[in-house]
Amino acid sequence: MSKLVKKIVVSAVVAAMVATVAVPTAQAQTAAELQAQIQALLNTIAQLQAQISSLSGGTTGGVTGIPAGFTFTRNLSQGSSGSDVMYLQVLLNANAATRVATTGVGSPGQETQFFGPLTANAVSRFQTTYASEVLAPLGLTSGTGFFGASSRAKANMLVASGAVPTPTPTSGATATPTPSGITTPGVEGSLVVTINSSPASGAILNTGETEAVTAVDVKATGSDVLVSRLDLQFNARPWLYVQEMTVSDGTNSKTVAVTESNSVEVTVGTTYYVRVGDLSILVPKDATKKITVTVKAVTGMPVGDTTQDIILTHIADSVRGTDGAGLTQTGPTASLSTRTITVQEPSTADLELTAHADNPVARAVLVNQTAETTGVTLAVFNLKAKNNDAILRTLEYRDTDGIATSASNAPSVVYLYDGSTLLSSTSTYSGASGTLTNINLTIPKDTTKTLTLKADLRKASGNFAEGATSTVIIGAHAQSINAEDGTSFAAATVSGSGIQPGTSYFYIKAPKIVLASTPTIAAAGGLPSGSTGPQTLNGEIKFAITAQGGDIYIPVYSATAASTGLQASSALRHEASITVTQTFSSDADYGSTANDTYVVRSGTTKTFTLNGSITGCGAASPDAKIFNGINLNTVRWGTSVATAQQPSRTWTWGLTSFITPQLELLPCQ
Repeated sequence: MSKLVKKIVVSAVVAAMVATVAVPTAQAQTAAELQAQIQALLNTIAQLQAQISSLSGGTTGGVTGIPAGFTFTRNLSQGSSGSDVMYLQVLLNANAATRVATTGVGSPGQETQFFGPLTANAVSRFQTTYASEVLAPLGLTSGTGFFGASSRAKANMLVASGAVPTPTPTSGATATPTPSGITTPGVEGSLVVTINSSPASGAILNTGETEAVTAVDVKATGSDVLVSRLDLQFNARPWLYVQEMTVSDGTNSKTVAVTESNSVEVTVGTTYYVRVGDLSILVPKDATKKITVTVKAVTGMPVGDTTQDIILTHIADSVRGTDGAGLTQTGPTASLSTRTITVQEPSTADLELTAHADNPVARAVLVNQTAETTGVTLAVFNLKAKNNDAILRTLEYRDTDGIATSASNAPSVVYLYDGSTLLSSTSTYSGASGTLTNINLTIPKDTTKTLTLKADLRKASGNFAEGATSTVIIGAHAQSINAEDGTSFAAATVSGSGIQPGTSYFYIKAPKIVLASTPTIAAAGGLPSGSTGPQTLNGEIKFAITAQGGDIYIPVYSATAASTGLQASSALRHEASITVTQTFSSDADYGSTANDTYVVRSGTTKTFTLNGSITGCGAASPDAKIFNGINLNTVRWGTSVATAQQPSRTWTWGLTSFITPQLELLPCQ
């Protein structure tokens, strides 16, 4: 080309550039206007370079495999297809730094018409390679994998010029200094990213709520890897439903506000992603870290929306880090299983009923013979408000054993307490039930209140018969608990099963029985490695009996008694032919051989020891192993020698923990 022609072309380039960027200094420009000017400038350069190629006798399609005169005219992203995708792969493969693949599908000579994860990764490297022209004008610092306007302009310029050099990588494109904290400097590594099963898909967030919604396991191989960013794809405009997103490994975390400006739109209305950068999560070589994403829902849904289902996806290369060699590593290689969350306006309050740990077990309740017995605990339960504040208005309880069916047996007053605060009381009954009204207790959202139902019992004389029982139930029938939403005052939903404490057994005198130590068992002579005959297991259970209200008599053996007062048995797993022996001893007073009865004096506590032996063989079949232990299953008692000799009072309540561990009996050979 002559010097004159070159001069004309250069002058034209300068004139075009001046015409494109010259703007009166007094006129303010928006970001959109600046971007439009930059795009126009890039297009002009591409056209002029094409003219230069034409003037010098070249062709307009300077990249082998791309037709002369071809230009990219549309945005491309994962899922796109067509001949322009294939030409994009050809262009990317012309530069070693942006190659789609080195072998196989997508490699030079094997380009396809489908835009998949490999192409997206190559586009990301293309954008980072030409960051000053592609990313910087958009305010981005790293590639997105979305082939948009600025990427298209640079690609068209390269196609028109026919020059696709292998430039010096932009800082951060591939190799960077070894990050601080890495213990494997100079060593190249990789990332393996998989979905973690927890949290599971299907999280429901009411407006304003925060919840972990997805997590990935990130494994570093070959080298330590410092994870610096994580992208999360949304299938809806994220800023409309999420106000914050936090990424954390349990020690390091980063929170970003989710706004329209920091949400990248890939496909209008259906594909967006939010990036959380500057993470500094170090994954040691050959170790795996769980990285959890937590979102905070917006405080109010968009106008007209009350609920929105959102699909979250960890797409290919959405996790990025740097290895010991300073090389960028990404994962996963393909999109992982999705997670669905629902963001919704809260419904009316839900009041969840559960039993408290202190809800009474079956027990003896001592009643005064000549005066009222006050403050007897009937039930302890929890009420938790969910979705919204709730106001407890009324509570009904029922007595399945009929203690309240007659005026003489009914408690004189039943009370409901929140801690030490009295909420309501009643002395009126209908059949075997009573209703506590005007409670008016506000339970804030996500708060649990522990409430206690107590009663004053009438004197035993003329009212309660010895051994009378009472079993209170709360919430096991319709309308037993009435509450309202704290905002709308609509009826709140009550969930949870009915609360039923252990049965109360009313006595003037009764024992209290508790374990004195942890039950033990051992094989006689130690655990054998084999067996030629029956083995013997020896167990011991120590328990304490306190006499309440008067002396308590425990029969050991009597020819006239229906059975002994203290009874033990083997605790079998599977059947076996065994022999069980048991002996009892105590520091309690013991009667003569005529009555064979222990007596625990009123107000004292005595220790009883059960020693039991089991002799037998295990099953021959290895699939039917025999395990055995000793358990205390019955304590019969009376308030005199005579009543102890013909015991009608049987204590079996709460003895499930009065049992030794269970050992295996080996087969006899």
